[in-house]
Amino acid sequence: MGTRQIVGPVLIWLLVAAIIGGLIEVPQWSAELSQTLAVKPWIGIGEVISPIAMIILAISYLGMLIRTWVLNENLAFIRLIFGGLTTLAITVISFVLQNTYGKPRPCHLEELGGTCPPDASFAYPSSFAVIAFALAVGIAYSVPWTAYLVFPLAILESVASALAGEQFPHDVVAGAALGGLGAIGLLYMFIKIQTKMADHLSARRGRLSAAE
Repeated sequence: MGTRQIVGPVLIWLLVAAIIGGLIEVPQWSAELSQTLAVKPWIGIGEVISPIAMIILAISYLGMLIRTWVLNENLAFIRLIFGGLTTLAITVISFVLQNTYGKPRPCHLEELGGTCPPDASFAYPSSFAVIAFALAVGIAYSVPWTAYLVFPLAILESVASALAGEQFPHDVVAGAALGGLGAIGLLYMFIKIQTKMADHLSARRGRLSAAE
């Protein structure tokens, strides 16, 4: 692992830490924007769009994983595997931070008229935004042309969560930073390992094809 593969990710994660640390307390702009967004009929619309966007992202990830395997796009396949593991690791970090900070959701503080997660489900950083942006980075990193689809979906999910009153806007900003930038840092750190694994997989599949 070269120096660039260490220094770059460290700087990225320091930036993530700075963003998360700087947004722990609810900024005034976030509280005011939440009051503007989380109103009827947008609450109901957000509650519908948020999970749909997440489901489409998850299906897209699985679909690309199958596609790259079938088409023998081995580097993209290996990168998707690493992207999935990266998403899992960052999601765990997100849950640890949520339970450490214990920040309530907007719908915990005020009756907004929609459904609301339990009080024990904390808001900061937004776990859905973390997962959405980590998945988007994983897919776009592996299959670049998909960026035009997956990043708008990740943004849509984040906006929908704020519309539903389940997240303050700064919750999703922090979640996007953790999921998106955090995923970039981890994936870049192991880029040489991904290439070696892809070469090994290509050679192995080539031998199997020749033997048939």
